[in-house]
Amino acid sequence: MQMGVKDTFLGRLLGNADKFSDEQVAQTIMLLIEHGVKHSATDIHIEPHERFVQVRYRIQNHLKAVHKLPLAALPAVVGQIKQSAHLRVTEEHLPQEGQYQVLVGEDSFEIQVYTMPVIGGEKIVLHITRRLAQPPTPEDLGFWGDNLHNLRIALTAPYGLAVVAAPRRNGKNTTMHSMLSLITTPAVSVATVEEEITYRVPGVSQTVARPHRGITFYQGLQAALKQDPNIVMISNMPDKQTINTAIQAAIGGHHLITGINADNSIKALAHLGAAAEEAFLLAHSIRVVVSQRLVRKLCATCRVAYTPSAEEISEIESTFGIASTVSRHKIHQLEKAAATAQLGGHAEHHTTPTKIVKLWRASDTGCDACANTGYRGATGVNEVLDATSTVIQNALISGASAHELRKVALKDGFIPMELDGLVKALRGQTTIAEILRALAI
Repeated sequence: MQMGVKDTFLGRLLGNADKFSDEQVAQTIMLLIEHGVKHSATDIHIEPHERFVQVRYRIQNHLKAVHKLPLAALPAVVGQIKQSAHLRVTEEHLPQEGQYQVLVGEDSFEIQVYTMPVIGGEKIVLHITRRLAQPPTPEDLGFWGDNLHNLRIALTAPYGLAVVAAPRRNGKNTTMHSMLSLITTPAVSVATVEEEITYRVPGVSQTVARPHRGITFYQGLQAALKQDPNIVMISNMPDKQTINTAIQAAIGGHHLITGINADNSIKALAHLGAAAEEAFLLAHSIRVVVSQRLVRKLCATCRVAYTPSAEEISEIESTFGIASTVSRHKIHQLEKAAATAQLGGHAEHHTTPTKIVKLWRASDTGCDACANTGYRGATGVNEVLDATSTVIQNALISGASAHELRKVALKDGFIPMELDGLVKALRGQTTIAEILRALAI
């Protein structure tokens, strides 16, 4: 994808002219979107610079500069996008947002448009969502073993609170929709309150929270509950009002899948404990807390196994806290379980009960399957905290801190994200460097 305005069709469309026809501009924007869809981009950033307009794509959670457009084309490009999204074309000093639909091949996509006045003009971000797409399964998202089992068990409960915690751009909404798809049937009433509609779900009443237009998450949740649905999904609980309303609804017989912005499941649970008006109600309403990060997935066709140096192994053991005999054996058992679950295909084990023997890295040159990048797609590094455990419930009721909750959870068999990530690196799904980047460890 190393293409610029001078060596692509975009260049032939726009060239270095001072004026551009509507047809030229429309074709240019459509080509940008088609390139984004082809390379599985989630966002396109169109940004004015001093001498040109930079176009960057967010692919697998990484922004990559791909195209340069003539600076003189910016007003026409911005105007065309605003017109498509039914925004005020002449308003250049206030942020705006809207959306429109496009067809790429036989697939329909929703393009959410966000404008922002910046030095040099306006910056546009296009968020690309495939319409009517089915959410992936938990297995597709990287859940396996005890994590997958605990997640599915929690969702079979007739009521309660299931929480997904992650920073932005780490697949939280996709995971929530994946969970929702496991429990949605024609026999139940389902309502959602979402920051943005990523998946259009037939038979589900979906609402977009727009705080600046008078519909906060709290107001949306209240309105949804008044219609007495069986299941409610709310993509964010930003305040105590929303959290306590969700807890009361869960205790009252509703099934809630909720999102929260937090680093991990332990911190999310501690935050909920601090926000809850009655810790006892939280302890007996919450079923599971899930947390995750997205990492780039190694191309299975060209990934390379290698033998790490003693220094590299020592650093990994120190970083991931597996320097003891007991912890090394645990990692080996986890890798064996992951291999049984077909994580990473049929690759041989890269650990023994006493040590790490091999690791994986991306190919330096890549291959045709991964467009010579060494990576293909993304996967989740996950953790699933079973909040129905008596020891976890007692810790919540006693007002335990995040540090205390983590100690209790680890003794109870909790597998934190860093160990899930290490196992996925051992199985060739990703690399140690990707795990360190995603988890900032």
